[in-house]
Amino acid sequence: MKTFKVNSPRILDHTADLRSLLWSLGLFPLPALVAFFAPQFWVGLLMPTFYLSFCAGVLAHYHNHRPVFRRPGLNRLYACWLSIFYGFPLLGWIPTHNQNHHKYVNGEGDATRTERAGQDGLLTALLYPLRSSAWQAPALHRYLGKQRKRGGYAALEVWLQTLSILSFHVLVGALCIGRHGLVLGGGAYLVLVFVPALLSTWAMMFTNYLQHVGCDPTSIDNHSRNFVGAWENWFVFDAGLHTVHHEHPGTHWSQYRSLHAARVSKIDPALCERNMFSFLWRRYVSG
Repeated sequence: MKTFKVNSPRILDHTADLRSLLWSLGLFPLPALVAFFAPQFWVGLLMPTFYLSFCAGVLAHYHNHRPVFRRPGLNRLYACWLSIFYGFPLLGWIPTHNQNHHKYVNGEGDATRTERAGQDGLLTALLYPLRSSAWQAPALHRYLGKQRKRGGYAALEVWLQTLSILSFHVLVGALCIGRHGLVLGGGAYLVLVFVPALLSTWAMMFTNYLQHVGCDPTSIDNHSRNFVGAWENWFVFDAGLHTVHHEHPGTHWSQYRSLHAARVSKIDPALCERNMFSFLWRRYVSG
């Protein structure tokens, strides 16, 4: 009897992104739902919400380097979705991060190199994201101008991602205020939806500062600081393993741990910290 093989192409580029989708499609909208249905619980959701805003930046970063889906249309839709929670169009990563930071890796020519911020300190680190945004603006402006001239999908994606952000926030804000009033509804929207979206972009640039300040941009092994705690990295999709990310930017994040294990003997041990919080405390608080 003749049999027929059913052709069922994979939709995801990597099965590990099932967890990425669980976070982005299942968890990211939860603060907005709480703001609408039960805004009185906003205080208890602050820490989870800020954690999710950080993850939004991480997944936006990864999708920019290696798209989650194998179908371009799905990747465009997903980029619009991530842009909502990241608080900025994902295409903004291309000229400032892909084409600049990954080319110069915090060295001369990197618009966001940490030495431009001046003497290292807690205030310097906290203000770095704001200053970094200004340094990136010319490259972003040139890139958007080129996209408009090219037309087609390139120009359309910029507008779709921007429109997705504006539409989502206007809609959610209006619904929360309409249901619960300006103080409770509006306050819950600001704390659980609007501010986390702003913090997501800030957190990515702040993390970039910590991962490069005091490192050697001329060294192939010591250009980045790594936060290597296993369980900490599980919660942030191995985003702490930064050296291998720069060496293999197109490699899926689920392979970072094995790549880091193969590379760690060449990295200065002082550049392998347990986690970001202990590093922050020791470097900027306890001295």
